Amino acid sequence: MGTYIVKRAIHSLPLLVMVIVFSFFVIHIMPGDPIRTLLGDQAPAEQVARMTKNLGLDQPLVIQFIAWLKHLLHCNFGTSISLGAPVFPLILNRIEPTFILGILGTLISVMVGIPLGILSTRHHGKLADNLLALPVLISISVPAFWTAILMIQLLAVKIHLFPVAGYHTIAKYGFLKALYDLLLPGLILGIMYCGQIARMTKVSTLEIMSQNYLRTARAAGISERKVIYYYALKNSLPSIIVVIGYSFASMLAGAVVIEQIFNIPGLGNLTITSILNRDYPVIQATLIFITVIFIMINMLTDILCVYVNPKIKQDIE
Repeated sequence: MGTYIVKRAIHSLPLLVMVIVFSFFVIHIMPGDPIRTLLGDQAPAEQVARMTKNLGLDQPLVIQFIAWLKHLLHCNFGTSISLGAPVFPLILNRIEPTFILGILGTLISVMVGIPLGILSTRHHGKLADNLLALPVLISISVPAFWTAILMIQLLAVKIHLFPVAGYHTIAKYGFLKALYDLLLPGLILGIMYCGQIARMTKVSTLEIMSQNYLRTARAAGISERKVIYYYALKNSLPSIIVVIGYSFASMLAGAVVIEQIFNIPGLGNLTITSILNRDYPVIQATLIFITVIFIMINMLTDILCVYVNPKIKQDIE
């Protein structure tokens, strides 16, 4: 298993290198000037030139890249242009609500998606299957902002069950208060991704149930319930785990809309603000950070698949 993990880490290095190069050069050739954005259009040219020189932005891009890469090798992501604070602590301070939101959304999507997929499997080809396909289709198709507007209007404005916006940190207010603030946005994320999990659960279990050994199990008198829950679902877990891992990573990287709507000071909110301000160090660090998260989640997903599927474990050994 250790050798397998090392191989997966090595295979991920080219992706990380590509993102590092991309995050620097593409961002620097984007329209807009971070100095003008910070100082304003009416700032004197001398002040703009002086600040540009102090930040090293007057150097050729290759020289800037080499200098930035040297700092990056020492885990130094630089200083935010707009906020004037070290970038790495800035990201760490914003990651708390984003991670809790991703975990909460994943739990909700799993608790809703897998039962939906199993019910569709049990009633495959019947009226109940067609009825269950409707919420799955809605989950996949409806935009996040539209779902958020409806849920805010219903659960926050009408019946005052959840707060409309904002987030209280765990350090100051405790975990339960932070969790309460994120329940509604987590519910929206869960609704968005439960359809993918339900669809994969149905497809995987139906494929497993068509195997000869399950036909033999039915012929031997094993109940259909046990065939679905014990044999089919168990052997479908690798495919389902892959979708769950992808959903979790997507929630962390794509919670920008939800964080903006609910005014949550998370990683997505920081990313949008830094893009609007052309804050190069923060944008670059955020892209690299999200890439590392994706790589780690993919590795964890592969490891879980190995443990739940003995056949994969035999192949890698």
